[in-house]
Amino acid sequence: MSRFRRTVIALGLAAALLAVSAPPAAAQFVVMRNPVVSQRADTAIYKHTDGYYYMTASVPDYKRVELRRATTVQGLGSAATVNAFTAPSSGALSGWIWAPDIRYYDGAWYMYFSASPGTARFDQRLYWIRNTCANPTTCAWSAPQRFTTGWESFQLDPASFVNRGVRYFVWAQDSPNTSYNSHMYIARMNGATGITGTVAEIARPTYSWEMEGVAGVVEGPSPLIRNGKVFIAYSASATDSRYKLGLLSASDTADLTNPASWSKRANPVFQTANGVYGPGHGSFTVAEDNTTDLLVYHARDYATPTPDALTDPNRHTRVQQLYWQENGDPFLGQPIPSTVSVPGIRGRHSNRCVDNYEFSTTPGALVRLYDCSGNTAQEFEFTYKGATGYEIRNRNTGTCLDNLNHNTASNADVGLYPCNGSTAQQWTVQDRGSGWFSLRNIAGNMCLDNYNWDAANGARLSLYACNGTAAQQWRRG
Repeated sequence: MSRFRRTVIALGLAAALLAVSAPPAAAQFVVMRNPVVSQRADTAIYKHTDGYYYMTASVPDYKRVELRRATTVQGLGSAATVNAFTAPSSGALSGWIWAPDIRYYDGAWYMYFSASPGTARFDQRLYWIRNTCANPTTCAWSAPQRFTTGWESFQLDPASFVNRGVRYFVWAQDSPNTSYNSHMYIARMNGATGITGTVAEIARPTYSWEMEGVAGVVEGPSPLIRNGKVFIAYSASATDSRYKLGLLSASDTADLTNPASWSKRANPVFQTANGVYGPGHGSFTVAEDNTTDLLVYHARDYATPTPDALTDPNRHTRVQQLYWQENGDPFLGQPIPSTVSVPGIRGRHSNRCVDNYEFSTTPGALVRLYDCSGNTAQEFEFTYKGATGYEIRNRNTGTCLDNLNHNTASNADVGLYPCNGSTAQQWTVQDRGSGWFSLRNIAGNMCLDNYNWDAANGARLSLYACNGTAAQQWRRG
């Protein structure tokens, strides 16, 4: 079918679709114009109970702790900024300020960051500042105070989290016992401004992909708690196009200050792809619906920074949906291209997108492959249901991706049917490496498949035994 005919059909259906009452939204469909904020790196976004997002990040001159707020994630890009702290002309904090983090503890706001003297800009140490106003952008922050870690060496990238009522602090620091640039450490917090008890090293560079262009980097820890586990995403390698994310995990009932409680993925979980270079310093927040998880990170839109990776200002804040695998682990996928604000489900073999073919509103209409265009026939909302995976809803019809007739036979039809919560409409995400995933249907225990490896427009999709081949690999974008 020609694109012209598809356009005519789309226009013809538009009036009919307006007359149909929209189904209740199950989750937020994440439409994000990236980059969200230009020239901001090491971004932390905290959604508070007042409904506002509070964002801080490294600024290009590394001379300020900056804060902004907005009622939407996208709105942070145009939000007014205030300087919570500005580096003085001399002294211990007159050099570079890096990677602030923001938290709300015990009725007050805290920002943690690293800073250095102007005479030794890489001699970074950790600090904290405090604000007791309900809206911390409207009044002054306290003077910086040292956050001590127990020994003196290069330290950066502080973050804090609460697990089972216990507050923890994680950060990166140089160890006196190795030649690596940084290791990752964790300790329990004593209030909001210090640590107590055991300081444990929970990660150091051990893989070649953590040492590209540097002696070895494990930095930028970002905690995330879900599905009975504590996850910490971290950044590794040089901060150019080789920058990437790794992942640690531990049971949320374990002793988190015991290094043996933690395991580290052998491969990176997020890296350069699709014209997005050096994605790093990943952190997490939640969408406006308070349900849909979001990945926040910085990246460049070109491979080679100028004049170098540290002083090139064009690391931009980007946001996209975070997914969950069928084993309960996070799935970060691939960076979504800057040209795509509404991601489709793109096949690896075909390089075409899952499509509500002919914009059909008939229950049971088959889905097929078509050139990725970003129209509503290719827009799918992923709603996480926990252990049963995702409900995948088409925006054009409001109906759900369905194993028609609950078929368990190979080559079963896949179509769109009114959302009903059945196992035929439940899909789990399987990580296939390098940001590609398979979708396994619960009812049929089979995976969405590019039938006959047909890469043509209108190619049929069906269900086949999960095998991990390129015909069953997909990405968002």
